[in-house]
Amino acid sequence: MTMDGVKGRKGFTLIELLIAIAVIGILMSLLIPAVNKVMESARRTKGANSLKQIATAYNQYCNDDVNGRNIGEVKTGLDWALVLARTGYLNDPNMYTFSGDSGATKVMKKVIVDPDSKDNKAWGDSDPAEFSVYLIGDIPVGAPLSTTPIAFTRGIPDKANDKSGSSSTVAKWPATGVYGDKGGHIAFLDGHVEWFDDLGTEEDGKLMKWGGSGATNDILKSLPNTAIVLNADGTMAKPGTGDTN
Repeated sequence: MTMDGVKGRKGFTLIELLIAIAVIGILMSLLIPAVNKVMESARRTKGANSLKQIATAYNQYCNDDVNGRNIGEVKTGLDWALVLARTGYLNDPNMYTFSGDSGATKVMKKVIVDPDSKDNKAWGDSDPAEFSVYLIGDIPVGAPLSTTPIAFTRGIPDKANDKSGSSSTVAKWPATGVYGDKGGHIAFLDGHVEWFDDLGTEEDGKLMKWGGSGATNDILKSLPNTAIVLNADGTMAKPGTGDTN
């Protein structure tokens, strides 16, 4: 028996290695999109749960006879959030900045421990530049519960982004939104949260106009003229005025 026969054959040939690498590459190309899809779904679910908690806390605040159905006289989303925090309904700042949202500034690092504190810095080391959500102030008493938005993921999805003015234009969230232009969540006064890939067209909108006069694809038209749409540090839009910042 030769020395080669004793040792036997070891290792792989170059062709076998190339085949193995090709198979691994094919498996990875199939696996990575599936993993990304699962991760994105989990991220959306977590964001929806955060919005649900915000909407639930708002409902609890409004149903308290002392407060009435309104968070008014606020100028920023931070002011809005602090109303719920200082009254004991929601004091977790993490609800306002979603995981994986590169556009949100995660500077709010702890819950408010002193509800009587007037210092916004109790929420973090500095004023926030952005939330993952827009919050809506000055919703009047008697607003329709199931069709009136109270908060939604960042970005105002309306056809103003399309300069053609076509009534068939689909209103999408902007690319700078929390989930890009893939869609966003809207939380309504009754506490339910819905995911929208888009808000439809002007002729076939997915929201109800304020006052129940028909469908709309403009989230601002689903709000009363008294309302204000707030980001963390200012006013984003005033329904009925056409003003957006």
